[in-house]
Amino acid sequence: MTARRPAWLTRRRLAAAAAVLVAALLALGARIVRPPAPVDVATIEVERGDFLREVAATGTLRAVRATPIVAPPQSGRQQKIAVFARDGTILHEGDLVVEFDPYDAQREAADGQADLAAAAAKIEKSKAEAGKTAQSLSLDRDVAKDNLGRAEEFELKDADLYSRNQIIESRLDKSLFSKKADVVGRKLTTSGQLSAADRQLGEIEAGKARFKVGTAEKSLAALRILAPHDGLLILERNWRGETPFVGDSVWPGQKLAEIPDLSKLEARVFVLETDASGLKAGLPVRLAIEGRPGTEFAGRVSRVDALAKPRDQQSPVKYFETTVELEKTEPSFMKPGQRVRAIVRLEEAKGVIAVPRGALFDKDGRRVVYRWEGGGFTPVEVAVSRNSISRVVVEKGLAAGDRIALRDPTAASNTAASAGGPGGRAERRP
Repeated sequence: MTARRPAWLTRRRLAAAAAVLVAALLALGARIVRPPAPVDVATIEVERGDFLREVAATGTLRAVRATPIVAPPQSGRQQKIAVFARDGTILHEGDLVVEFDPYDAQREAADGQADLAAAAAKIEKSKAEAGKTAQSLSLDRDVAKDNLGRAEEFELKDADLYSRNQIIESRLDKSLFSKKADVVGRKLTTSGQLSAADRQLGEIEAGKARFKVGTAEKSLAALRILAPHDGLLILERNWRGETPFVGDSVWPGQKLAEIPDLSKLEARVFVLETDASGLKAGLPVRLAIEGRPGTEFAGRVSRVDALAKPRDQQSPVKYFETTVELEKTEPSFMKPGQRVRAIVRLEEAKGVIAVPRGALFDKDGRRVVYRWEGGGFTPVEVAVSRNSISRVVVEKGLAAGDRIALRDPTAASNTAASAGGPGGRAERRP
């Protein structure tokens, strides 16, 4: 005789069977209502999230405050480096930083002294010749005046006593001696002026020689540059990245090195011109030092150059020089001149819909995406705003949960039809 099951157990089993049946029907209905996405076109489900636009830049660290070491401006001439402290040397106050070669200055001083002596000799010669010429011309003038006086005193005028020819000759003699006296007087005046001009030229040459001697003496007096205080020596680099070296010639006032204050550093980085849209002061920056992986420092953009400039004269590519202010400095391992890599956050938005650039297409002058709905792809016009290298923010036209194509499905169907006819399948792409 079979034992009867309790009524409560039978009702539980019926309820469980009904639940399983309802779940199966719901799953079947979902498959009927929402067809699966096609396998020939890669798709992505749209969802809201954060949008970031960042740009990478490279550069070097430098001190905010530093004592410059410059070639002596009082030298007034080029100087050649004979001794130079090594880059990165720890200096103490009074230590030798740069010493210049005295040979050129000594030679210039000797040449100046020789020129000064030659100018003085020229002036003395001009004075002597002027005196000799003036004495000779003065004698000629006196003789001409004496002859003129005699001609005037003994001029033949009486026509009864002298013939007409004698009277004419007497007048001619008087006129001749008068002309000679006038010419000699003018020669004496001109000779004095020429002599004065020669002496002035000699004085000018003497002044040039004295200036040369003075410049050389200043150079000789400024052959050594000593450290003004304790610190780390950082040599100055030119646009090619080269530092001054022994044998190099430098101009007065040219910056050779600096002794920085290591307690406060900043970064000078270069942002590619094509990536600098929106670059401005105040943007946050993450900065990493080459050789210290895993360590990042926070900072902010403090200054951006107004114009983009090439970093290399051989390359037309232009960069914006950007200064990054660091929130903190670690003097134990951070030194000026270290290479750094910075990530500048140009733009940030939260809770927005951002799609890959490859999912956006131009159709009849409109920006569209292909959304999967009703068993096929439908072009949907969208409004976009911000964009980065890989993603674009969609303001209107899409909602979270939509599924869109990552490539043009119409182009995919055309490819499939040409490859395998109506039953052909397009190549799967990621």
